Amino acid sequence: MSGTLRAPQKIQTYEQSEKYFSFQIKGWTNFDPMDKTLARIAEGIEQGCGFLSLMEVLKVEDDLASIGDEEVRECFANILAAKRLLRNAHELPKNLIEELRSALKTDEEVVPQKTVAPVAISSVNDESVSRARMRWP
Repeated sequence: MSGTLRAPQKIQTYEQSEKYFSFQIKGWTNFDPMDKTLARIAEGIEQGCGFLSLMEVLKVEDDLASIGDEEVRECFANILAAKRLLRNAHELPKNLIEELRSALKTDEEVVPQKTVAPVAISSVNDESVSRARMRWP
């Protein structure tokens, strides 16, 4: 019995094909953004109350495990787990589906609003980092 042995095909999941981008945005507004959510700031910019002056990609990672910030990695892992859960929801036991619905309903009642927080800004002098100037009227 002769034949050619073939390695099994590696199936690439959605999670494995993701790239992760660390970026920084600089901009100006004619309102104080410190007590605003990112959505409110973007809305203000779209309405002509500011503009973005720079968007800079600081780092690109090819997989989740390469992300150095543990909190960020955990947040992405939770999002990916939720997406897997949604894709396979029909396979879950009914009582677990009900627990999830109950948890989601409870979370809808108390939705925390994230606001912009000041951070220390460091300069990146890496030639491989891409930069793009963005002007929004």
